[in-house]
Amino acid sequence: MATANATVEHCIETLCDQGCGRVSEYIEALRAGQVFAEVAGLSETERQMVLAELEAVMVPYQGRGDD
Repeated sequence: MATANATVEHCIETLCDQGCGRVSEYIEALRAGQVFAEVAGLSETERQMVLAELEAVMVPYQGRGDD
């Protein structure tokens, strides 16, 4: 699902460019309520949008055993 918020979309693209391992770390940080540089300018609602989109993006990669 594409978001209508260009700032959120840009943030998601920036985070995804870091690779699956980093995206997983970002997801955990967002779930824990942490604010890091890439999401510092976003509201709580926008950070939740980023989290939901990152979780959706990562679904195909879960359980692959690449760890």
